[in-house]
Amino acid sequence: MHDERLLTRVAYQYYIQNQTQSQIAKNLNIGRSTISRLLTQARQRHIVSISINTNDADLLDLEAQLKRRYHLRNVDLINSDHADLDLALAQEAAQYLKQIIKPNNLVGISWGSSLALMVGQLDHPKAANATFVPLVGGPSAANAKYHVNTIVYDLARKFMGNSVFINATAVQESSYLRDGIMNAKYFQELARDWAHLDIALVGVGGPLTRRTTSRWRDLLTPDDRDMLKDQHAIGDCCCTFYDVNGKLWRQIYKSVPLRFL
Repeated sequence: MHDERLLTRVAYQYYIQNQTQSQIAKNLNIGRSTISRLLTQARQRHIVSISINTNDADLLDLEAQLKRRYHLRNVDLINSDHADLDLALAQEAAQYLKQIIKPNNLVGISWGSSLALMVGQLDHPKAANATFVPLVGGPSAANAKYHVNTIVYDLARKFMGNSVFINATAVQESSYLRDGIMNAKYFQELARDWAHLDIALVGVGGPLTRRTTSRWRDLLTPDDRDMLKDQHAIGDCCCTFYDVNGKLWRQIYKSVPLRFL
């Protein structure tokens, strides 16, 4: 254990005088690896305390807690004080996608206003030659501007990649029509892509009882809504509802003919 004066001297030169570890090592005739250990000791012995004086510091702490609690690789949160929360979310999502996408990735996309807005925030993304595929069927005709194919096409154009489209709405009129689509050759090829995704970009919808700007729930019938409310559905992802325990409504209603793709 090194004495406090040496730790203070090293910390002062590094944090106050902005010298590099190599410069400090030369000044004190100490190995560079030793300087790194001294700086660590200075923090451990509270000779140095580091604080972040912005509102984002609490968010960073919460991100770290979420990563530990749920064993996540990465978490990016945004401050709810933003004047335009949707825009702030879209900007963060766009920045994160630019960081993680790699050449020749296979990227799955769901859809909605948030993801559509994210595409508009992708300034100067690197050419990735990635392939973008839809994860869900499309919305109703009334919400065509949020169609998954539109988002897929725009993302492929931004990243100079390739796009795959889907030619069906998320909810069909009958289970017969749904099964016919899912057995089609083009849909089987799409399903194989889902099994090999490198990245999936999805939105999360709120409860049925909440006022929502969801762009696909107008496809639900009153019977669909009653069925979901009976099972206390609390949200959906990729047009699939789940309850508070994470059980999917497809699992709850195994005996009910499904109309959802």
